[in-house]
Amino acid sequence: MLYLITGGSGSGKSEYAENKLCELSKKTNSSKVYLATMIPYGRETEEKINRHRQMRAKKNFQTEECFTNLSEFVKNMKLQKNSDKKEVVLLECMSNLVANELFDKTGVNTILKKQYPALSNNEVVEKLTDYILNGVKKLNDIYENIVIVTNEVFSESTVYSNEMRMYKQVLGKVNCELAKAAVEVEEVIYGQAVLYKNEKVKCMNKKAGLHLIIGGAYQGKLEYARKLYPQIQWADGEMDSFEKIQNATGIYHFEIYIKRILKNEKLDTKEIIEQIFAKDIQKVIICDEVGYGLVPVDSFERYYREQVGRICTTLAKQADKVTRVVCGIGAKLK
Repeated sequence: MLYLITGGSGSGKSEYAENKLCELSKKTNSSKVYLATMIPYGRETEEKINRHRQMRAKKNFQTEECFTNLSEFVKNMKLQKNSDKKEVVLLECMSNLVANELFDKTGVNTILKKQYPALSNNEVVEKLTDYILNGVKKLNDIYENIVIVTNEVFSESTVYSNEMRMYKQVLGKVNCELAKAAVEVEEVIYGQAVLYKNEKVKCMNKKAGLHLIIGGAYQGKLEYARKLYPQIQWADGEMDSFEKIQNATGIYHFEIYIKRILKNEKLDTKEIIEQIFAKDIQKVIICDEVGYGLVPVDSFERYYREQVGRICTTLAKQADKVTRVVCGIGAKLK
């Protein structure tokens, strides 16, 4: 069975995941494998690796290293593994594995560039995602239980390079697919674990009232909403006209719609909300969380980030429902 643990930097997710694996090991009388994915380069990473080694020093983990090509690693492990021996494995962590496959010279992205130089970014994202997930599937075939740690790097407004945007896309898609397969998905926030469960999806043709759906970038929010509301008319806050957005029943890329308004018109928070609901209060709004991470240097970006937070806070107070989506799974906030 697969367990997915996510959380921000320094949130305590690694220690939580180790303890979960220890519990699973006791229940199934299994030995424990620690699958390390961080390439030891530079003083900072070496210190982090040493810190993690100290955390698990007395937990009797068998440590293995896999920086890239998880499928090949599993193939070799399968040859070494005693089929009668029960083992559980902790993959620490998926965010490092994705980065290695994308940016390290031994990663699959280097191979793809040589073999398929004409691939678009979207095609690269799909191939990388499938490649990584295939490795996880093979890992799942030979171990009793798998705990995978991943990173919450999606909830901020900072504009990154194309390479970092691709990294977030791949990691987001991988996380969503892992969450679908997992029996449990938990987010660790300052050492406290929040359990996410799949909500029962129902076909809703009735009016939704105001439903605010939030979460980091590439978390599967739109897919989640489309399953929940298959009949509504959607508008893209990034591309569609202001008139179409105001008339639509559902809006996605809502944070970009706010940015467009702020750039084109001098409106305050109240006026933006009034404009959004000038036609009809029956709305489903999907918005990226952009208030995390470092404060932007650019004054407009700071203003924009704050306005998104204030507008969503006001909408959340008015909303009939507020849902936060992590790895494709919705958690009810209201």
